[in-house]
Amino acid sequence: MPGHTSRGQQTISKEGMAALAFALTVAMMGVTGGLLIQGSGGLSDGGPIVTATTDPVDASNGPDGQWLRIGHESGDIIDVGNLTVEVSVPSENKRASIHGLPTDYLRQDDYDGNHLFTIGPHGVADAAEHNDTDRAWTAGEDIAVRIEPRRVDLEAGDEVRVTVVHDPTSKQLYEASVDVVDYAE
Repeated sequence: MPGHTSRGQQTISKEGMAALAFALTVAMMGVTGGLLIQGSGGLSDGGPIVTATTDPVDASNGPDGQWLRIGHESGDIIDVGNLTVEVSVPSENKRASIHGLPTDYLRQDDYDGNHLFTIGPHGVADAAEHNDTDRAWTAGEDIAVRIEPRRVDLEAGDEVRVTVVHDPTSKQLYEASVDVVDYAE
C-alpha cells in the first residue's frame, strides 16, 4: 500500500535528509582541506612570494631609453643571486635570460640567448648592480636592465615580455608584457 510502511522499514523526513547531506558535505570539505594542507607542506615551501610591477619602456636611444625596470612592490626579500630575469622582444624575435646578478659589468657570460642587453657597466642598475652591497631585492627597489639600442631598436607600440624566476625553487615570481612608448612624442 502506498504511504504505508511495513515493520522494519522507516523513512527519513526532508529535514533529516537535508541535515544528513549537510553533515556529509562538511565532512568531505574537512577531509579534502586536510589532504590539501598536508600535501602542500605550507605556503612558504613553494619559494618566495613577491608583488612586482614594470613601467613602460621608453623607446628613445638616450640615456634613459630602453631600460626595463622591474619594481619590487611587496613581499619577501630575495637574494638577486638566486634570480633569473628572462626577457623577450617578440617583434625582433629575440630572447635572453640574465643569471649572473648582481654585477657591475654585464658580460655575455652573465646571460644566455640572443645579444639583447647592453654589455658593460651601463647594462644593469639598481638591485641588479653588484655595488648594491646587500644583494637583496626588497620592496621599493628595482632590478633594471638595458636593452641594447644598437641591437634592438625598440619602437612605440612594441612589447617587451619579462619573467623573473627564483632559481632554487624554479618558481616563477613575476611575469608581464610591457608596452614600449615614446616619451619624446
